This record gives sequence, C-alpha cells and structure tokens, in this order.
Amino acid sequence: MWWTAEEWSAMTDADSCGMCKDMHLDENEHSILIGSTRATHTRIARNQAHRGYSLVVLREHITDLGDLSSEQLQAFWSDVQRAGRAIAATFEPRKIDYLVMGHRMPHLHCHVFPQHSEDDPLRNVDISDGPHFAPIESFHADARALRSAWERLGALSG
Repeated sequence: MWWTAEEWSAMTDADSCGMCKDMHLDENEHSILIGSTRATHTRIARNQAHRGYSLVVLREHITDLGDLSSEQLQAFWSDVQRAGRAIAATFEPRKIDYLVMGHRMPHLHCHVFPQHSEDDPLRNVDISDGPHFAPIESFHADARALRSAWERLGALSG
C-alpha cells in the first residue's frame, strides 16, 4: 500500500527526516561515515550482503533529482562517481550499480551497489539482500580502507 497524503507529507518534512537527523554522524545504526563534501555525505552500510555497499546522501533535504539546480546535480553525481571509484579501488567489484529511489526514505540519496564475481549477473539488484553484518572489526577495517580511498581520490581531484 502506498503512503497516505498525511504520511507522505510527514516523511518528506526535513524536521522528521531520519537521514537529516543522523547522516552526518561518524556512526549511526545503519552505517559509518566515509567522507563528506559541501554537497553530500558518503556512508558504508552495515548490511554488507554486497561488500562495499555504500550510500551517497545529499546534505540538503531535497526529495527528488528534478528539484536540484544544475550545480547541485553536478556536485551530487560527482560525489557518487567518487564513491564508486573508491569502492572499486577498495573492493575490486566486477561492476557497480547506482540506484536512486526514495519511496521509502524520501531524502535524495544514491545506493552505490557493488556487484562481485560471485553475484549472479542475471539477477536483479536488490538492496534488501541480507542482512549480512560482517564482524565489527572487519567492518571497521573495510570502512577505514574505503575512507582512505575516498580521501586519496579527493586529493587527486582537488
């Protein structure tokens, strides 16, 4: 069932947005912060059913790509590309998929979803795979490695 008008209004309100509340934190219940720019926060998801799965979250509470200015759009996709490159450098996936949805969490974000050689290329991408929670030590090690790649790529472009 789709959201009622009242539920959708509440969900799209910045004051009640879960992403606005905690996307800037070093760690939250769902992810660890990898890096931030003027436009976005990049986070590695705790659900690592696909190792390296991360999200790029727009800092400003906007719910749709169509509402971005040209400058915001360029900054958002530039950060998504940087996240994909960092994931590729760290986890060496076969392919990376980029998903922008927002019907369950209406705050603009992109799922950066690595596909590894053991993944079935004919199976549709499903961000609800898992959950697979890696041991906390290895998850933190992956987050540190991804953060290092993120920072290295930023230094190269800046």
